Amino acid sequence: MKLLIIATAAVASFAGIAHAGASDLQYLEAARCRGLAASENLGKLDTAAVDNFLRTESDTRSPEIKTSAMKKMSSAEKDAAGAAGEKKAKLLAERESSCGAYLGGAK
Repeated sequence: MKLLIIATAAVASFAGIAHAGASDLQYLEAARCRGLAASENLGKLDTAAVDNFLRTESDTRSPEIKTSAMKKMSSAEKDAAGAAGEKKAKLLAERESSCGAYLGGAK
């Protein structure tokens, strides 16, 4: 039941972000979440929702923000690929708590 409530809140948050337009900070956070979600080491998740969000939002971003987003995504993928033990647990917790809105509640 708790998981259903969290998933519903995450989807609602994503809908609000997508509708209202995202800040650069949200765009960069979504890029990091994309990197974490794509990690085989953390357990790859469906990235369709975050991919769509990033694609839609990229039209209004400066080249600098787009470059920073690509770096954040790449860095997150690299961090996740080599993570073990406590670091892996921390990245999984980040993905669960911070990324739900961008991943559309994917598990």
